[in-house]
Amino acid sequence: METLYQSLVAVEPVTLIANICNLFIQMLIIKKFFLDKILAILDQRRNAADKELNDAKTAKDEALNIKKTYEDNMLQANAKANEILAAAQKTASERSEKIIAEAQSSAAQIKSKASADIAQEKKKAINDAKNEISGLAMAIAGKVVERELAESDQQSLIDRFIDELGDQV
Repeated sequence: METLYQSLVAVEPVTLIANICNLFIQMLIIKKFFLDKILAILDQRRNAADKELNDAKTAKDEALNIKKTYEDNMLQANAKANEILAAAQKTASERSEKIIAEAQSSAAQIKSKASADIAQEKKKAINDAKNEISGLAMAIAGKVVERELAESDQQSLIDRFIDELGDQV
């Protein structure tokens, strides 16, 4: 048994040369019949891998372009929104100023009308008071003319006139 194991481990020159020749023959056969096909398959795989890398790069570039376009559109939309907001604020400000001006004008008109009404009512009240006073004065004058008054009668008549005037006013 020992020789069996030794023969497996031992190096025999004839077997070694035969194995080397066998290896060269196999390499020649593989090169002659299969190398072109193997290289074609390897080239095909390399081209497919390159194509996938190029496609991935193209897709990435397109995605970056789309992202840039989106960001530009968002910036433009924000700018437009800001413009619309500014215009709306300006319009609202102008409207509020116009409404305030109209309200102030209306208030001034109402105030001037009220002042005119008050002045008219005051004049009317003064005219009414004058008419009453003149009527009372005529009544007193009529009574004075009816009789000649003594000083005490005059004083009582004036007091009574003032009392009547105070009651009516």
